[in-house]
Amino acid sequence: MLGWRLFSSLLLWGIILTLVTLRYTHGVFLLIAIVGVAAQREFYLSQRSAGRTVFLKTGLLAGGLLYAATFFSVVSPTGGFPSAFSGEAVLVLLVILGALTRRVFHPKVEGATEAMALTLFGFFYVPYLLNYATKILFTGSAGQGIALLTYAVAVTKFTDVGAYIAGKLFGRHKMSPVISPKKTWEGLAGGVLLALVTSLSLIHYFPDVLGGLSGIHGWVLGLGLAGASVIGDLGESVVKRDAKVKDSGHFLPGIGGALDLVDSLLFSLPVFYGYIILTGRV
Repeated sequence: MLGWRLFSSLLLWGIILTLVTLRYTHGVFLLIAIVGVAAQREFYLSQRSAGRTVFLKTGLLAGGLLYAATFFSVVSPTGGFPSAFSGEAVLVLLVILGALTRRVFHPKVEGATEAMALTLFGFFYVPYLLNYATKILFTGSAGQGIALLTYAVAVTKFTDVGAYIAGKLFGRHKMSPVISPKKTWEGLAGGVLLALVTSLSLIHYFPDVLGGLSGIHGWVLGLGLAGASVIGDLGESVVKRDAKVKDSGHFLPGIGGALDLVDSLLFSLPVFYGYIILTGRV
């Protein structure tokens, strides 16, 4: 299992670093969409394994279209149209209406409302939140968006690494024994510390593309992304425990499913995007 985990990690990060180094923005977008659809599918399958009904094909189609709508709204923006009529906003409206319509035509009345609710929750929980990666990717000037996304992902993931190492070495006090018995307060402290180190280091060594995050912003983002990362991780633990599954899937051998891979990003990326937009960091 350790060998598979190492292989999967090296393969994944090798692909990501290659795309980032080449500044292949469209390749990064495709990776986001593929992982996002896989993670959404795992969420729906976990609900089915718990004996619940979901509109899987409808939800996955909506998730895929959301990534496409955001992508094309950036490539071919609708100049002059209010934001309420953007491709993404219209799609979200259609998804809600579509789920209601699908509920009406469900062959069984019993369980149809639950299926509608779970389908919508899966849509907003995975593709809607992960789609902020696409928004960050196409933010700012050429090359800046991919640097900002790399920064946000790195700080988030190194929070996980720091929490894992500190928890293994020093973990004594359980942080959330009901939701995730292995997580400790010592692990949280280690995750926050490594997140701050990662944030400040990246800003220091890449001032050309991350200079807008210097000063107090590097500290605030280090702490904020670490906190959002932990909440996102615990949020997925709630979903898995409710569905009575250990891993969301087998997307990467040794690591787990795609949802396990992006759980912390689902909360940290919207926080990061909101921060850089509201503070004018781009």
